[in-house]
Amino acid sequence: MYRMMIVDDEYMIHLSVRKMVETSGLDIIIAGEAEDGEEALRLLGSCSPDIVLTDIRMPELDGLSFIEAAKKRNERTQFIILSGYSDFEYARQAIRFGVSDFLLKPVDPDQFREALGRVYDQLASSETKLSRQHEWLLTLQGLSGELLEQIWAASEDKAQLLAGEALRHYMSSGPAELSPPQFAHHFTGMLEAELGKRDFRFARPYADREWPGHAADLGEALRDALSGMIREIKGTRNLGSRQNIHRAMQYMQEHFAREDLSLSEVAEAIGMSDAYLSRTFKEETNVNFVKYLIRLRMEKARDLLEHTDCPTTDTAYQVGFSDYSHFSKTFKKTYGLTPSELRKQSRQHPNG
Repeated sequence: MYRMMIVDDEYMIHLSVRKMVETSGLDIIIAGEAEDGEEALRLLGSCSPDIVLTDIRMPELDGLSFIEAAKKRNERTQFIILSGYSDFEYARQAIRFGVSDFLLKPVDPDQFREALGRVYDQLASSETKLSRQHEWLLTLQGLSGELLEQIWAASEDKAQLLAGEALRHYMSSGPAELSPPQFAHHFTGMLEAELGKRDFRFARPYADREWPGHAADLGEALRDALSGMIREIKGTRNLGSRQNIHRAMQYMQEHFAREDLSLSEVAEAIGMSDAYLSRTFKEETNVNFVKYLIRLRMEKARDLLEHTDCPTTDTAYQVGFSDYSHFSKTFKKTYGLTPSELRKQSRQHPNG
């Protein structure tokens, strides 16, 4: 449903336009009415019209000035101008403001319905286009997120496959107004912005490169850019330590139920010093060893409470706590509920 505003100082115009809209068969409602441009501007925020029918000659603020001000607030609003014969040339100036149509007074019902139908179709077409562009962008963001992880892990083969998929997505369904250089600039800029959140910046921004003007030539340019990104990442990050942290996390997954599991034991198991494991663990996971272990144990405890009939006291022992009181306090601090309360809630809402 689209919303329409009528702006005119003649009562009969309001009456006849309302009647024509109501009998048009189009999904349009009259959301607001004003007698002049100033009143209409005040109403814009509250009635949010998609379509505005406005007289061109009005006291205080004329139609063209009103349209210019209204367009600055919402450029997608469509305008139909009403004018007298003497205003015809003046009305034609409105074309530069993106006015959809203009009608002569007195309003001919057939011409009004035709103009309204054209505006309605323009809005529907624009809405469909915006919806498609939104879906396209969401897909691109998903691909760039996966690609980012592969770049960060310096996994070039997987990165190149994902970049190829993103390029095919652009070529098959990207916005027509987005040129190949613009797409490449936007896409690589997204990757660089996300890497910046991880405190990594390239020596020179890849987004600002000279990109090919034809989509067919873009694949090689993107492949070259990704290779360069990964080379820089390999040169500045200790990727060996990342693999070691994965090994440490795997060891913790296998031994979390032991209450005496310690940083020293994990460090010895994977062949690292305590200090080096402590530092690199925090760098890679953004949380220290002890907090990660507690979070792991709480996740395992929640899974047992929600999906098994294991007594709550036994649950504590199975995730590495010999003191049930300490376990219960830690659990409530993590989830806002005691173990018993969470189990009761999960039984009441098994699919929640």
